[in-house]
Amino acid sequence: MVALPKHGHMLVALRQQDINVYYVPLAAFAFTIFYGFALGIYRLYFHPLAKFPGPRLAALTRWTETYYELIHGDGGQFVFVYAKWHEKYGPIIRINPDELHVSDSYFYDTLYSSTTPRDKLKALEKRFGSGMALASTTDQHLHRKRRAALNPFFSRRKIVDHSNVLQTRMNRITERLQNEYMGVSRVLNLNEMWGCFTTDSIVGYCLETKYDFIETPDFRASFTKSIFELIEPVHYFTQFPILRIAADLLPESVVCWLQPQMIPVLRFNEEMARQLKFILNSRELGDKEKQPSTAVFRGIFDSKLPPEELSPVRLQHEIQSIIGAGIETTMRALSVVCFHVLANPPILQRLREELDREMPDASEIAHYDKLAQLPFLSACIEEGLRLSYGVSQRLPRVITGAALPYKDSVIPVGATVSMDAFLVAHDEEIFPQSYKYQPERWLNNPVAPDGKKLTRYMVAFSRGARACIGLQLAYAELFIGIATMFRRFELDLYETDRSAIDFHMDRFVPKPKPGTNGVQVFVKSVRS
Repeated sequence: MVALPKHGHMLVALRQQDINVYYVPLAAFAFTIFYGFALGIYRLYFHPLAKFPGPRLAALTRWTETYYELIHGDGGQFVFVYAKWHEKYGPIIRINPDELHVSDSYFYDTLYSSTTPRDKLKALEKRFGSGMALASTTDQHLHRKRRAALNPFFSRRKIVDHSNVLQTRMNRITERLQNEYMGVSRVLNLNEMWGCFTTDSIVGYCLETKYDFIETPDFRASFTKSIFELIEPVHYFTQFPILRIAADLLPESVVCWLQPQMIPVLRFNEEMARQLKFILNSRELGDKEKQPSTAVFRGIFDSKLPPEELSPVRLQHEIQSIIGAGIETTMRALSVVCFHVLANPPILQRLREELDREMPDASEIAHYDKLAQLPFLSACIEEGLRLSYGVSQRLPRVITGAALPYKDSVIPVGATVSMDAFLVAHDEEIFPQSYKYQPERWLNNPVAPDGKKLTRYMVAFSRGARACIGLQLAYAELFIGIATMFRRFELDLYETDRSAIDFHMDRFVPKPKPGTNGVQVFVKSVRS
């Protein structure tokens, strides 16, 4: 046996090292291929949802959804894509490896039930940066406690009592329109005006500091615009949650440099923190009785929530969430109603006749309680809500406790199931000519084909235990805003068609086609 020289041993060792350098990545690559193949087989044939119909590619990978939300067209197109899948595969389909979607309006109350609350997806908890808020709460039991603490502030009685404040704001808007817009061919952007109105309404209701966004020049409030921009990256945060974590870790100075339009929101958050600190300090000093206030921010301390639910961070998340949710959805509904009424002269004439009959003096707008009883005004608002959808993205729920039957199928425990307002609003069986604005469909207590009231299928605020908590405030803004505008002013649309308000892309809320300018009008004259 011949011994290798010393350098021969070194050569063998180097060659062995070379083999390891190639072997490790090769093994990793082979494992990845095997894992992907095995995962694909499982998802297609052995997954609990494998028996449900739908595109094989959607069942195989989430990248299908990612493509339609981020890349295809202007992004946010998945809602339109799975609507077409329903036409091919039926009312219940699998839209990603772990989620079913149902297109059956009669099933909506079953999925979003008041008596059988359901959990939300944990993966979506932090996508808006307010993971401790009511709207983000995943566990149904914790949600019930948080909701119970907020319900008293958003009851119909509380909002009716608050409605005079809303009318005062509309009166101020009236003054501005008369002084700055009427008879001078100056274009008024209703989206921006309503955005200021809804921002002042929800912020003023939640906090003690008044911001008076309705006083900003041209109604272009930077804070309101920032709130609208804040929702833009929602699909990136949904598809890649790590981006949300990274965004939250960025220093404020970096955020301001990357997105200067977010500066007003950051300053607003600082103001909320200051208010919270003041409230906490005043309560610790025993000044509770010296600080009377109806603001939600202060009143929530008198709820039955445990101390851990009243931490500064959680309460800041709560107020951020309520304010964010209460601005754009109501603004859009107001703009949609205005466009369709102005674009349809017979509807405009009928609405004016009703308003003139109930309010002979235009300077005296009826109280909200009375406005809510006007049938054609109510019908115009309901139809506007139907076509503005509220939240346009599907609302996933996790089936817990027991399996959920659906026709001949059984949805297993642990499955995620979703529906959305868009497909309910355009259910032709319930709403014939669903894309047409027809307030008459809501008159005379109409019923759906199943014999239930048609209002059961108004789902712009969702339904059940997790329905929008701000529903009553939104209705008050709609009735007071629409009644005041159409009783007091002659308006003409200016360079505005349906593309300004039609749902073109989903950003959690509906967005029109990029490049549109919103609903623009001329304020012609004051109505006597």
